[in-house]
Amino acid sequence: MVISEEYPLKGSKDNLPRPDTDIGFSTICLESDSVLSSTLITFPQGFHHWIYASESCDGLFCIHSLQTQAIYVVNPATQWFRQLPPARFQILMHKLNPTPETWIAFKSVCYISFVKASDYKLVWLYNTHASKPNEGVNKCEVFDFGANAWRYLACTPSYRIYNYQAPSSANGSIYWFTEPYKGEIKVVALDIHTETFRVLPKINPTIASSDPDHIDMCTLNNGLCMSKREGDTMIQNIWRLKSSEDSWEKIYTIDLLSCSSSLSEFGDGFNWTQKDLVEPSTPVAICKNKKMLLSHRYARNMIKYDPQTKSLSLVFQRPLCRRYVSYFQSLISHI
Repeated sequence: MVISEEYPLKGSKDNLPRPDTDIGFSTICLESDSVLSSTLITFPQGFHHWIYASESCDGLFCIHSLQTQAIYVVNPATQWFRQLPPARFQILMHKLNPTPETWIAFKSVCYISFVKASDYKLVWLYNTHASKPNEGVNKCEVFDFGANAWRYLACTPSYRIYNYQAPSSANGSIYWFTEPYKGEIKVVALDIHTETFRVLPKINPTIASSDPDHIDMCTLNNGLCMSKREGDTMIQNIWRLKSSEDSWEKIYTIDLLSCSSSLSEFGDGFNWTQKDLVEPSTPVAICKNKKMLLSHRYARNMIKYDPQTKSLSLVFQRPLCRRYVSYFQSLISHI
């Protein structure tokens, strides 16, 4: 699934972007790379071009904005959506009318997790401002769909969450990278059933000692995966967490530098094989033929990597893509 902003200048005055309300959802076939469906949904409240999308949960997504109080759960297959009351953080920021510098300081509030235990939940873990140590290291809000309200979790991690990495959910838990603590990155996990946090007892030493800009977290085939791009070879290895949560196995290697440079740019000016690119690609899905769909935080397209032929091919491109996620459609139209 590709989630993108659409028509930012439609209905605008003096050619200035309006608060965006139109979001596009495009479903891509993993094997053929063809677009199976495209849906445009117009939401009643705009996002001011600050849009974040969760992972898919039973074919549903959470779409929200920081600069407005807009937050929705949506099913692209049925075009059903439900507007939710704003989180407490959104209300607070709306009252403060923050400066751009303040928004930068709060970057880790961008990401909401959408999961299902016995019921659906939204989980929003974010760092508190460093100038307010009495408020703790971070806060966690959980949305209760039955009560139609947000609530705080009383116990939260004692580590700050790394700003630029979206959380991933797998095996009944949500996972976050922490900021480096005494030179080491940790992984914090929330059990979505008991709503208790824990720190993984062991992560790959290569990951733990890394610059957080050089690593990535994702979910592949319902398992938590981490990857790192090596600075000298630019090879990106991917490890998957075993069910015991005490060991990892390497499942994939991405070698983009061996790909033809003439086939590494696909219209948006982003070069997938540039040697000084330290930020890793984000795996979206593994196809049956072992090819892998990749996205990147700086790219506006999704590509397919073939490890056998060391080649890249363009799968999808849109100027205002916001997220690429693995997706299976459902007909759920009420929660």
